[in-house]
Parts: sequence; structure tokens; C-alpha cells
Amino acid sequence: MVQGSLGLGAALVAGPALVAIDSGFAPGPLIVVGQIVGLRHFYVEREHTDRRAVRHCAIGLPFGLAAGLAVLTTISEQMLGLLIGAVAAAAAISLLCGLRIRRNAPVEAATGLAAAFTSVTAGLPGPPLVISFSDMKPATLRGTVATFVLLVAIAAVVGLVAADEFGRREIELTGWLIPGVVFGLVISRFVRPHVDRTWFRPAVLIVALTGAIALILRQLT
Repeated sequence: MVQGSLGLGAALVAGPALVAIDSGFAPGPLIVVGQIVGLRHFYVEREHTDRRAVRHCAIGLPFGLAAGLAVLTTISEQMLGLLIGAVAAAAAISLLCGLRIRRNAPVEAATGLAAAFTSVTAGLPGPPLVISFSDMKPATLRGTVATFVLLVAIAAVVGLVAADEFGRREIELTGWLIPGVVFGLVISRFVRPHVDRTWFRPAVLIVALTGAIALILRQLT
């Protein structure tokens, strides 16, 4: 519902809770199910997409993908949980504090690198993108993020399969997520008109921050 209305946030909100249930939900299943919503934004918001920003972000994609796969294949499940919790918490705090970045081509390329890295390692491509693209209108943000994340998802899943990090177990976990994602996408149709209200975005980020802190504490105890 959050991703369908804001343009991102499915993994940011649900990721910490899902990883606490089963670490196999990240990164592969979270990346795949995010595209159910992403394809809607990719098609419906295509006229609002900032294609120049997508092209610049694509420059950093292969570097972030390679770095993410290198890290993912060397860390333990506990460290992965801590990483996901830390990324989600840092993103939520940054956005709550109103962090803004002045965009240019190098910044957008670095954003693409960071988004690819966090996608492969934690299933969280959104935080770097929303921080860099915070000046965009909601429709432009949804279309731009969806277009680039679709590229990241295709590359990431291919890389995860090649690294033996996405197989039958991950496909099964993906299947468990699909009904909730589809239902949330339907609900988001009625939420999208209200995304500009001052309370909605902070409320979502507070929920995400709470989940991230809970995941970090779970991994440390």
C-alpha cells in the first residue's frame, strides 16, 4: 500500500519484519515482489518519468551490483539482519530530518550505485533514490523510481541466481508475499490522492524506523 501510493517503501516498511521471520525474504523475494507495484508505476506514470535521471543512475548500476554481490556472499545471516536494520533506520531518520541533495549527473550516477548496492544486499533500493529525488512531484517520483528499480531488479535477480542466492526456497517465499502485495496495490488506489498530506509520509517513516530498530535489537540479543 505504501509503495503503491508513495512510489517506494514496501521493503523499507515490511523488510525488517520479514527478515525477523525468515532471513530468506531478503534480498531476492523483496526485490521481486516490489516489481508488482513497480510495473504499475512504470506503465501508468511513464509520461512523468525523468528519463535523464534514469540514464544517469544506470551508469552506477553495474558498480553497485558488483559491490553488493561481493558483500552478500561474505556476510552471515546475523550481519545481514543488522545491515538491513541499519539501512532502513538510516533512511527513515534521514527522510524524517528532511535531508535534501542538489542533483546533477555525478550525484545521480552515485545514487544509482548506492541503490543497486542496497538492493542486492538488503532488498532496499528506495532510500538512496528518494533522498536524491526528494524534489520531484509524487507522479514523477513514482515513475522515475519504478523505471530505475525495474532495471536494478532484473540485474540483481540475474546476479543472485548466478551467485546461488536465489533458488527454490526464495521462489516459495516470494509466493507467500504476492497476495498481500496485490491487495496493498488495490488499496493504494484510494490512498494516492492523500499522499501530499503532512501526516502521511512521517507516519510511514516512523513505522519503518520502529521496525528497523526492532530488527537491530533482535539481532543483538
